[in-house]
Amino acid sequence: MLIFGWGWRVTHLRTLTLRCPHCGNTAAHPLYKRVLKLSLFFIPLIPLRVKHTVQCTACATSRAVDPANVH
Repeated sequence: MLIFGWGWRVTHLRTLTLRCPHCGNTAAHPLYKRVLKLSLFFIPLIPLRVKHTVQCTACATSRAVDPANVH
């Protein structure tokens, strides 16, 4: 019997001050690294997907970003 699954692991990298394209406010935007990992017997083993996102603290809108373009 094999027990496998997948789940997102979220890491807060840093907080940036940016202008939100959705609400127009200049606010803090936490930068997160989200990694989707395949687990075998509840042990995360293989990263399947990596995404970097920022979330506006004023309106809670989240959007994907390229980590090379974040200053």
